[in-house]
Amino acid sequence: MISFNPIGVVRNDVNKMSTGNWAEAESTIELDPDLVPGLQGLADFSHVVVVFHLDRIPPFDKAKQLLRQPRGMEHLAPVGVFAQRTKFRPNPIGVTPARLVSIKGNVLTVAGLDAMDGTPVLDIKPFIPEFDSVENSKQADWVPAMLKGYF
Repeated sequence: MISFNPIGVVRNDVNKMSTGNWAEAESTIELDPDLVPGLQGLADFSHVVVVFHLDRIPPFDKAKQLLRQPRGMEHLAPVGVFAQRTKFRPNPIGVTPARLVSIKGNVLTVAGLDAMDGTPVLDIKPFIPEFDSVENSKQADWVPAMLKGYF
């Protein structure tokens, strides 16, 4: 058995699943006040990686979601769940880099976080290019079409 305890919660105006325009969407993350000392030094980073629980996503349906068209786009060929960043996953975990706007007490303001209001936050990590970017990486040809309007 694996169990996680949220460290905070996302607050924003997004109350339904969205399919795009996340780049400038601002959210706050209300961190458990007991964890505030863990934020020391984080303001020195421009971006954070937010790990969160996709708590309102229906249970994973292998028949429908193991192989599907990215973002439901009919012009794209179906690919496996592990070849895309869909919210419909066997374990509903979201991971998104977001721009760190500010930290005030136990509240972080971020931009570009694709999570709804009330989403439980499991972890926050600094975005470090040496860890989070890979030189000479490649991606599937369909990805640019799928990303239009997402960020």
